[in-house]
Amino acid sequence: MKFINANIYATNIPLAEAYFRKNLPRYRFLRVFFQLEHNLVLPGGRSLDKTDQVGEVNSIFDPAEKYHIRIVNKDYYYGSDIIMEYNMPNVENIKRARVFPAEIVEGIVYCPSIPFPYDNSSERGLSVISNFVNEAEPRRAWVIEGLRRTCPGYQNIQGIYDLEGLRNLYSSTRIIVNTHQTWHHHSIEEFRILPALACGCIVISEKVPLMDVIPYSEYIVWCDYGNAPEVAAHVSANYASYFESIHGPSSGLKMLLQTMQEEFGSSMDNILNNRKHFGAASRLRRRLAGWARGASL
Repeated sequence: MKFINANIYATNIPLAEAYFRKNLPRYRFLRVFFQLEHNLVLPGGRSLDKTDQVGEVNSIFDPAEKYHIRIVNKDYYYGSDIIMEYNMPNVENIKRARVFPAEIVEGIVYCPSIPFPYDNSSERGLSVISNFVNEAEPRRAWVIEGLRRTCPGYQNIQGIYDLEGLRNLYSSTRIIVNTHQTWHHHSIEEFRILPALACGCIVISEKVPLMDVIPYSEYIVWCDYGNAPEVAAHVSANYASYFESIHGPSSGLKMLLQTMQEEFGSSMDNILNNRKHFGAASRLRRRLAGWARGASL
């Protein structure tokens, strides 16, 4: 079995690895592509290709404008047996626009970023953080400046990418704030948001398209870009009540995260038991399609 495009930013890899540890002898032949990119991108967004068609999802800023379906590494979609997608809005964007043949869409599986067991019990010495990589990005520089003004003790923490380091960081943090890096790329940044939520953080996120298909949407504090610093200050001042509603004894979050992991396993079972999708002829056809497009499989 080969994992393609898997790197340290992909916090959903542990869930996939746990599944395959139980089933590895049966599926040694698999080529599994980890899709890591935003695919909900507005017109004018950097890295949009001229072949990235306009889809059916409305912009969060202007209902008259629609997102493109940005497809990166298209060769791997055609040549891989399974495409691990890290958020549901990306999946929905592809399905609504019908950018791929049905056989490829059948191979897309939502693999949530739940690398740690749920834990809300740690002492939390950090009040409000972000972990933006590029502080010079104008859109995030404005948020950082605002959070420094409204939230005493706020820090933007960089350079932590390993799972143990992230677990320690999130388990020590009360509130994490996330906003989009650009005005165009709007897929939910689940690689960051969901592990933090699983470690007991309160997550404040700028609104994203297709929030209704995000399984854990009700446990996120959503905000607009322009009021993110003020929302963070409000949540910090009322931390106990927000924590109670999201992570308290009556919250359904722990059970939801468990259900999401189980549903991933069921999705994998269903696709791998699909004889048509995984017959020898289908696998050979995918390999040839990928090689013809130049994919390294």
